[in-house]
Amino acid sequence: MDKKDLKSMYRTSALESYATVDVETKTSEQNPHRLVSLLFEKGCVLLRQSEEQLKKEELEGFYHSTSHAMQIVLGLREILDVEQGGQLAVQLFETYTAIAASLSKARSEKDLTSIGKLYTALTELREGWEAIS
Repeated sequence: MDKKDLKSMYRTSALESYATVDVETKTSEQNPHRLVSLLFEKGCVLLRQSEEQLKKEELEGFYHSTSHAMQIVLGLREILDVEQGGQLAVQLFETYTAIAASLSKARSEKDLTSIGKLYTALTELREGWEAIS
């Protein structure tokens, strides 16, 4: 391993450590509404990253970003209280299910257009959430 590779490895490790501390700091001091906003924000960032990674044919990063985005979408779905939330919660559950299915298909087909549409959908959900919270 040459000096350049070693330096890159340390930089990546430092950035990952910083991101972990940043997430821990944000989540330990926030209310539940803010935490959901952070999930939406991260999901949108991951979908944008996956678009860029796919354009550059960085498939490992693309698969990682889309997998992480999928976990967030499924997490958003699972925190819904369908019994207490009424029709809106049911509709959101169905929406998150459809987004997850579409993301899975777009991921397997490496479909840039679909990833863009999913980004738009998640952004609209985020904006709706922020408007009511």
